[in-house]
Amino acid sequence: MHKGKMTNFDKSVGSHWGNNGNVMTGRNMVNTLFNRVENESTESNYSTGTGSKQSTIPVSGIDHWEDKKHAFFAEISPLPMGMEVYTALYLVINKVPVPGRISFDPSINDIRIHWEKENFEHTIDNAKYFIKKMNKANGGTPSGLLWKGGYGPDICYHPLGGAVLGKTTDLYGRVKGYENLYITDGALVPASIGVNPFLTITAIAEYCMEEIIKTDFQEE
Repeated sequence: MHKGKMTNFDKSVGSHWGNNGNVMTGRNMVNTLFNRVENESTESNYSTGTGSKQSTIPVSGIDHWEDKKHAFFAEISPLPMGMEVYTALYLVINKVPVPGRISFDPSINDIRIHWEKENFEHTIDNAKYFIKKMNKANGGTPSGLLWKGGYGPDICYHPLGGAVLGKTTDLYGRVKGYENLYITDGALVPASIGVNPFLTITAIAEYCMEEIIKTDFQEE
């Protein structure tokens, strides 16, 4: 928009950006609890390891939003290596206190992402708290080989925002200032949503497309 001819965007474009408060972490030498039911009696035992066969997508998580000091949602991220690696991965999702913004800087002829330190310092604290609690419950050690110090806040697993619904666009993803220009992806969602955003993005996209097709592409 700064170097081209599309200069009629709403001033909100590039704002309310965030990484969904993501930080990656992991645990090694995890003790996994297995339940076996035989002849109407239940036997429980611990087995070291996480298994060689795992899903390729997260299927469970830990809701910790009610804790005022350490509020987060930990997504259990599979590590489908096809062999036992004794490692459990987690994507910890946090709040984003100050949403970032993306702007063009003529001095470097490129974009800049404005991102405050307070947006990721608490994510590491929450991840450390989470790992310590998990290790106390069923063993394991911080996975320091995967990230420096065992915690990776320098990722953007779930980028959100930049063209937020109701600001850069109308309430159906139509870009303000232009005709026949639509946004129907994660850019519509501001900064952080508290969980993996893919289903929310899908729902918003379907919601927008249903209205757009009905009103903008009717046959005369």
